Amino acid sequence: MSETENFIHDKYGYCYYDLKDKPFIFGLFVEPEHRRKGNARKYLQYVINEIRASGYKGEIEIEAKPEAEDIIRDRLVLFYESMGLKVI
Repeated sequence: MSETENFIHDKYGYCYYDLKDKPFIFGLFVEPEHRRKGNARKYLQYVINEIRASGYKGEIEIEAKPEAEDIIRDRLVLFYESMGLKVI
C-alpha cells in the first residue's frame, strides 16, 4: 500500500483522511472486483492506526456516502460502526 499525505491507495482502491483538528475519514473506495475481500477493512484499520499514532484519542468520524450504486448505505453504516467509527 502506498501513502501520500492523508491518502492511501493500491491497485484495489483508496481512502482519504484528514488529521486537522478532528480526524475525519472520507473517500473510501474499493474496486468492484475486489469488494468483500477485506480491502475496505484494511484501509480503514491503516487509517485508524495512523490517527491513533498521531496521539488522537477521541471519536473518529467517517462519511457514509456510497460511491457506487450497488452499495447499500445502511450496510455501510453498520460496517463503519463495527470498526468503532462515528458515522456522519
